[in-house]
Amino acid sequence: MTNRLGLYLFRQLLTAFLFAGVAVTIVVLFTQMFRLLSLVIDNSSTLWIFFQLMGLSVPTFLPLVLPLGLAVGVTFVYHKLAIDSELVILRAAGISPMRQAMPALVLATIVMIICYALTLWLTPAANRELVALQYSVRDNFSVFLARPGNFNDITDGLTFYARERGSNGELQGILLHDVRKPDNTVTIMADKGQMLVVNGQPQIVVFNGKRQEMDRTTGHLDQLTFDRYVLDLQALRGAETLRLPDPREQTLQELLNPSLQMLKNRASPERLMAELQQRLATPLLAISYALIGLTTILAGEFNRRGMSKRILIAALSVTIVQAATLSTTSLITKESWLALVLYIVVLAPTPLCLILLNSKILRKPVPATALAAAATT
Repeated sequence: MTNRLGLYLFRQLLTAFLFAGVAVTIVVLFTQMFRLLSLVIDNSSTLWIFFQLMGLSVPTFLPLVLPLGLAVGVTFVYHKLAIDSELVILRAAGISPMRQAMPALVLATIVMIICYALTLWLTPAANRELVALQYSVRDNFSVFLARPGNFNDITDGLTFYARERGSNGELQGILLHDVRKPDNTVTIMADKGQMLVVNGQPQIVVFNGKRQEMDRTTGHLDQLTFDRYVLDLQALRGAETLRLPDPREQTLQELLNPSLQMLKNRASPERLMAELQQRLATPLLAISYALIGLTTILAGEFNRRGMSKRILIAALSVTIVQAATLSTTSLITKESWLALVLYIVVLAPTPLCLILLNSKILRKPVPATALAAAATT
């Protein structure tokens, strides 16, 4: 195959792949959008935060989307070439199916490399940033200002309430109820207050109120009337426990050398191994899916009236491989030896498709009538 012909096929494949990849990405984003929008609305966050969440979500599913987009692009382009009789002319010129498939395999190799860059580096970082941003949205104290009339749990056993908010942002009718120590409950009531940020820490300064502390063991009630009182929300919440990252958020180094705290409190060695094997195996789907699309079109005779049955076979084959890959990955957490089965499932279509593409049994000489029809189109 000449370089010009190879570039011609590669450009068509690249265009179809990009279009299919963007289309599948938009569909997946659409399914994620409602969950993220609900998170933003429930926590009274901004539209900018919503777009940040959406942007961070994209790298988390791209390693699965790109091979699927490649399968769609390869099948579409070669099917179109078959209908337009271009593949008939190539076969009549003595160009084998394997040589016709080379541009698609080059593109599949590029996609596989991109997927490895995603699974090994970018996707874990995006997952970590996404989860951190979600926690930041949920923990944003400013949500209290936008939720007058609601009881808000600052943390377990600590409830904040403001009856309404004035035009200048002033909170009115404030109540803070602390039952984290059941035998010593504290209630703070104030006429009004204002939320401030001092040295990066959120505070509410309340005015004209009363602090009540009830000792249930003795039944004694202490009361303190004040003109001005400062509530340090971060101090009231208490020291935040360090959140251990999920295996999906961990770097390659962290998966290979997990800390004792991680193994004890977050994930088992089998769970970490399953995550690692998934990252190493998923990019190989790009080669398998491309070969499935190529084989269904290039192996056997051409039919200008369409190849709907072959396309259906390709779609079913990709679906089966994808489902088997996901199922095997989930089972690795229970049986570590299934890691080998994962690679067998992912790579199983490759040798079979290569044999069919190189087989001369399925290829028949191009009939003169088909060649004449191709020449007239």
